[in-house]
Amino acid sequence: MDSLTQIVLGAAVGEAVLGKKIGNRAMIWGAIGGTIPDLDVMTNLFMGELQAMCAHRGITHSIFFSIVAPLAFAWLLSYLYRSGAYRATGYKAFISIINTIVLALIVYGVYAASGSMPVLILSGAFAAYLIWRLYKYYLAKELSDVRVSFKEWYLLFFLAFFTHIALDCFTTYGTQIFQPFSDLRVAFNTIAVADPAYTLPFVIFLVAAVFSSKGSRRRSILNWTGIGISSLYLLFTVFNRAHIDNVFERALDHRGIEVERQMVSPTLLQNVLWNCVAESDTAYFVGMYSMFDSDPNMHSIQSLRKDPEATSELEGTLEYEALEWFSNGYLYTIDNDSLYDLYDLRFGPSRYRDVMNAPEDYVFRFQLRPVADGLKFNQVQPETGDIGEEFKRFTRRVKGY
Repeated sequence: MDSLTQIVLGAAVGEAVLGKKIGNRAMIWGAIGGTIPDLDVMTNLFMGELQAMCAHRGITHSIFFSIVAPLAFAWLLSYLYRSGAYRATGYKAFISIINTIVLALIVYGVYAASGSMPVLILSGAFAAYLIWRLYKYYLAKELSDVRVSFKEWYLLFFLAFFTHIALDCFTTYGTQIFQPFSDLRVAFNTIAVADPAYTLPFVIFLVAAVFSSKGSRRRSILNWTGIGISSLYLLFTVFNRAHIDNVFERALDHRGIEVERQMVSPTLLQNVLWNCVAESDTAYFVGMYSMFDSDPNMHSIQSLRKDPEATSELEGTLEYEALEWFSNGYLYTIDNDSLYDLYDLRFGPSRYRDVMNAPEDYVFRFQLRPVADGLKFNQVQPETGDIGEEFKRFTRRVKGY
């Protein structure tokens, strides 16, 4: 899921575990714990583009990591509070700077997603208010004693890591939860990587809980209400995926199309419009279905013929095998005069046309070019066109045909 969702989920978990004992500190450490697994994106600094893409959601998103890593963090936090170092001005200033940077990044992310100046002003004003509270009630305040056991710190970080990993499994990207013993990628394909319907209840009730008294019944009810609503929505996405899968299967049968396997996945920001992909020996079959569509057998299913010659030329190369693994085999490959275009069909398009007749519309597009020492990999950014116009088309498609 997106970073904001994981931060909020981690904060809610921290509050549920230690909120009664240490108040807002529990939310802060939970939010940090909810962010740590995604620090594997730093592999971009010392790995190639393809290797970094495959490494994301690897060892830091494994059950092994969620069990072992909390030992180090629990020891560190136990020492920090047992020694009294958390009261030092330098430490408090450091944490305040980190929190300010995080708030600034969140405000920027909200503005980038909305493109609205009023949204920027409102979110910036709220962030400024939180920074003021951070100064008044943390940086400039004499902090109270913190008495938390190693076991309690371990539980906080274990749950922050584990819930992060579990939530990522519900998306389409694929999460290597069995690392370092297996590189199997788990993907339930029930929720988009960013879905406000899941995130907003967490944000609303968590913010309300922040302004409630430590250990109060109201604070606990608010936090658990946010957790409960978002969890119920996640459960809804599971049943909705099963429904859409049945719709796609019936649509294929209605057209007499026999396939070896199929998958469906929600498109960005909602759980109404779904990308549908199936595979036979000779072709991939793709389409989109909105829960508001008038045709229960889907308006259109497009056939993408496989290029067995291009596939046979690439098989056995490290780059192609990595992309096959990454895409779970839903890799549409075209030979354009020895420049191989490859499309991961799982994620759907970045442009919303009446019929998906252009492979270039797909979000994940790669190129492999033969060079003297093998193949050169390049990830091609999707063609989005005018963002405002594309969003209007997306909204119309969500509303159904």
